Amino acid sequence: MPTPSTPEPASARDATGRYPWPAGVRLARDLGAVIACQDQELCDLGCGTGVVGRAALQAGARRVAFLDGADDALAGLRELLGSEPRASFHLHQWGEVPPGGPYRLILGGDILYREAFFPQLLASIALGLAADGQCLLADPRTRLEEELPGLAQAAGLTWSSVRRSDFTLVSLRPAGAAPAVARD
Repeated sequence: MPTPSTPEPASARDATGRYPWPAGVRLARDLGAVIACQDQELCDLGCGTGVVGRAALQAGARRVAFLDGADDALAGLRELLGSEPRASFHLHQWGEVPPGGPYRLILGGDILYREAFFPQLLASIALGLAADGQCLLADPRTRLEEELPGLAQAAGLTWSSVRRSDFTLVSLRPAGAAPAVARD
């Protein structure tokens, strides 16, 4: 297995982007109740099947950048969304600057699953957020790893989380930014 500092070779990648994950589906379902996407330019980080980004497009997002580390996930989305002019697709590895940013809104469903890569994931979020930006991550678990808030702080982000009916919603913002704008 590669170390966290080296990308996985294509042959070692798993099939995580081939099916919608539970908390991503739940965030997509509740997106309008969580945050306004109307006229937003945002990215769906670790998009997989793009369920969260597609919900943002349906909610009136001006532009959604779908970012994933697997070419096949992006190819599937390109095929699914056809010539949707508000969608763009970018190969992206955690730890790199997200293409097309900075973003005022970054969304992610079920991307907190590889503990060894948490620092790189949080670095990408920090590098991709606008100074007044917010990242919302959905996770199905009731308890997340205890070190995540400290890792977020080390990346220059503030961390807050709230348990919704059937998923945990994490809000990340640049340190010193105004309070979160997620809806209750």
